[in-house]
Amino acid sequence: MARRKNMERRRVILRNTFQLIREYGMDGVSFQMIAEETGISKSLLQSYYPHKEKLISDIIHNLFHTLGTQIEDYNDIVKNQPFAFTKSFVYTVALLGEYDDGIDRIITDVFTRNETLNKWCGMLCEWVSEAGLFDEVNPNEREVNAGIAFVTTGMVRLYCNRRHFNLTPEQIADYTTKAFMYSFMHCSTKQVDQALKLGNEMVKKADVKAIYKAVDTMFNKGKEFFG
Repeated sequence: MARRKNMERRRVILRNTFQLIREYGMDGVSFQMIAEETGISKSLLQSYYPHKEKLISDIIHNLFHTLGTQIEDYNDIVKNQPFAFTKSFVYTVALLGEYDDGIDRIITDVFTRNETLNKWCGMLCEWVSEAGLFDEVNPNEREVNAGIAFVTTGMVRLYCNRRHFNLTPEQIADYTTKAFMYSFMHCSTKQVDQALKLGNEMVKKADVKAIYKAVDTMFNKGKEFFG
């Protein structure tokens, strides 16, 4: 019973933190604000999450997991197609950021800070490994991790400057996937073209409203979450 209560409180803390940073940004949200929103003391909040960094890490982990699940729902062709999945993942992130200002704020905050960029890239590498995304192609793990770090940085720069360069979510996804496949996975032009074509078929099935709802409710009661 106590464990269930603790998990439920963690869920509420994560949900409230997620909503607050969507509205105010990471720097604009304090432990005191989260505690007040949750209806608990700051000291009790810190007994669950001693540091704000852990709170943010759990939120991003859940965001990655939720987006990955949504991409798998686009179409069964995503199974065992890691590079088409890569394009779809980047496309989904960019699309969601354009759809919702709060998610845009989180994406920008998380990936444009030099002091935290390496941490979030590392978390993305861990999530990719947990999901076994590239297991089918037997990759060199060091090259995969280096590639993720490289293309994540480039993708976010394109994303943040998308209006200046007049880039669509699909173009951002194409550039990112090409760079990863050519430079780090040593794929041929034919393999790249096939992955992008398959990715095109997948993203046509993307329902931004359904994706948004899944992200918006990822900490609702009854939903599986990490924390």
